[in-house]
Amino acid sequence: MNSQDDWIISSLLEDLAALALANDRISIADLVEALGARGFGPLLVMLSAFLILPVGMLPGLPGVVAIFMILIGGRMMTGETTLWLPARLRRVHISGHVLAVSVARAQPAALWLRPLLTPRLVALIEGRIATRLIALILIGTGVLIFLLGFIPGLPFVLSLHVLMLGLALSTRDGLVAALAYALMAPEIIFIWRVFT
Repeated sequence: MNSQDDWIISSLLEDLAALALANDRISIADLVEALGARGFGPLLVMLSAFLILPVGMLPGLPGVVAIFMILIGGRMMTGETTLWLPARLRRVHISGHVLAVSVARAQPAALWLRPLLTPRLVALIEGRIATRLIALILIGTGVLIFLLGFIPGLPFVLSLHVLMLGLALSTRDGLVAALAYALMAPEIIFIWRVFT
């Protein structure tokens, strides 16, 4: 990826890489500030990627990500477009090195995805009904990860549809949102089997 790349996911990764290289420790407030102007989509991509990439193995991180999902869902439910964070959450830090490694691992996937993502079927992600549906999904997923995030593999599984919803919101791709909705069925079956 080059610095002239203006695709939202590429620029997101470039900003995260620059932040990681400039700081040994990065606060959640700095991450949100770096990404927040782009809307909730890139934040959801970053949060779900944290649970898929190596940084997600840090103790306590699934719980922090879960709180973010609940907060974003709540803001979307009320029609807000910016994220409010409690002071305590703003002070949580992650390692710049771990973030840099995670961004480097995400870049090949971003390059692969780029030609596949395009604005289409926007009714599935825009408008009051779609926005509230996504908000409910985020709140429900956040609660599940917060309560059950200690189960190995569960945060990873639950973050997949959130990643897809983040990509859909970032690129206005309703087809990806539809795939995210469909992906929730096997996730629900997986959770059901874990507890029965």
